[in-house]
Amino acid sequence: MRLFLSAALLAALSAAAAEETPAPAAGSGVTVKDVSANAHLAAAMRLYQKLDLDAALAELQLAEADAKDSQDETVQVLIYRGLIYSETGKLGEASDQFKRALAVRPWAEVPPDTSPRIAKNFSDARKSLWGMASVRPPQKRAASAPAAPNATAPAFGIEVVPDKK
Repeated sequence: MRLFLSAALLAALSAAAAEETPAPAAGSGVTVKDVSANAHLAAAMRLYQKLDLDAALAELQLAEADAKDSQDETVQVLIYRGLIYSETGKLGEASDQFKRALAVRPWAEVPPDTSPRIAKNFSDARKSLWGMASVRPPQKRAASAPAAPNATAPAFGIEVVPDKK
């Protein structure tokens, strides 16, 4: 999740600078659609970086409506709303937003450039919700090799029945 948030943040900042949708980094696993699918979220992220917090909150409202089908976008909306509430001193509301995000994605992270104070608030929200400061994302299971045929299993679906004598 940290990689996704970092990639999304980097892409949003690059888009603001270049005024066009950036191409994904080779091998990043993030496609242009992943990054720019929710224009309101990208705008909110840019506004947050510029510290235009009221405008960022307004964009997050619109982004939340657009993110109904995407858990990743919903988590980002909740995290950024929590970041903004933290910046404005609304720590209770920030904690609530962080907990909502963590309820969906326990391994979610704040952007890497987040202040240590806010990162601690996020970590505290995770501790209160999950009882631990960090949660690793689930490991993707490698495609297992086809199971070796069982020595006792009949081949070709033919069942061998011993004679009853």
